[in-house]
Amino acid sequence: MDIRGFLHEYINMSRYVALGTLDGILAVMGVTLTASGVAGAGGLSVDNYLIALTGLSGGVALAMSNAFGSFIGERAEETRTMRELERKMMMDEGKLDDTIIHQQARRRVYMSMFTHGFSSFMGSFVPVLPFLVIADRMTATIVTVLLCLIALLILGVYLGRVSRENILRTSLEVVVIGVLIGVVSLLLGGSH
Repeated sequence: MDIRGFLHEYINMSRYVALGTLDGILAVMGVTLTASGVAGAGGLSVDNYLIALTGLSGGVALAMSNAFGSFIGERAEETRTMRELERKMMMDEGKLDDTIIHQQARRRVYMSMFTHGFSSFMGSFVPVLPFLVIADRMTATIVTVLLCLIALLILGVYLGRVSRENILRTSLEVVVIGVLIGVVSLLLGGSH
């Protein structure tokens, strides 16, 4: 498969692009804001890059979890679908293994694994980026919140367009979820 075909297939897996990106932004925003709050509440002199690394480590764990979770879930779903097809075709179980149908199913499994994991990883950079480039913790925290809200708004528009639902409502839902997670994270971290 050439790069153009790969990108086309990646974009067509909009469910995993959206889920992964949303997971990456929200989970890592939570970890990063909590780490920032703990550093501030404890009066600790913690370099911002350490807060960013804390968030990014959560992003790596999340990306791996989402990738392998997609692999296990999609493999089970594809296998079930193949077994049902074999049953409908009155074939013995496993007769479709190593066929084109099986190869296509395996490709979908690996593509979902990559798409969900990679999108989670890329989404995790949104909340940590300010802590990598801004020295002042409070400024980095504020910029993180703003960047995350903007990214969530864009993701809401994307989801609204893909689902052909009300874009404003979908965007508002995604942003409200982000605000809720941000508030909880800041409260857990001790920032006031």
